[in-house]
Amino acid sequence: MTVELVFTERRADLTGARAQNFERLQTRLAEASSQPIAVSHYEEVDASRLAKASAIVLSGSTTAWSQRDPAELERLGEAVIAADRPALGICAGMQLLVTYAGGAIGPYGRSEHGFLPIQIRDGSDLLRGLPAEVVVFHDHDHEIVTLPAGFRVLASSPVCAIQAIANPERRWWGTQFHPEEFRPEHPAGEQVLRTFFTLARQSSPE
Repeated sequence: MTVELVFTERRADLTGARAQNFERLQTRLAEASSQPIAVSHYEEVDASRLAKASAIVLSGSTTAWSQRDPAELERLGEAVIAADRPALGICAGMQLLVTYAGGAIGPYGRSEHGFLPIQIRDGSDLLRGLPAEVVVFHDHDHEIVTLPAGFRVLASSPVCAIQAIANPERRWWGTQFHPEEFRPEHPAGEQVLRTFFTLARQSSPE
């Protein structure tokens, strides 16, 4: 299995604590998949690399959408769709997958940050094996406002209706929360990552 991690943060903003967060994401994906993680950046996406990957992960981001070049985001979407590989979108990465599939996102009206509970609505997919409520890490100020056809809502919270999604036909999954930010007392995120890689292997055997 080969895993391509696409950083969706602007390269200019990958400094200090942000850079450390992305390094931790890469490490935890490697641990969950038991594979080395190839890294690319959305501003210079290589469609041929995505097409050769067994699975694609789109990272979260703290850069405002208004500060992005829409053409670069569009190129990333074209590459992800053309690759036709299992994909996991994390936070902003999930929001990108939704827009690529024809949905819409919008300002959250508040900020959700820290370890907070979500409720599992569909435990048959990415969130299988988790209890009815788990505590996961959040850091977002946008949310999905229109879910495209073919997607299911897997989890929600009292303040955010769509916390996790799945489209098995596309082999796309997403979390509004950050599964890579797990702790011993809040381990659910690690299981979510492992389940994604299991689903990716099952849906595209090599």
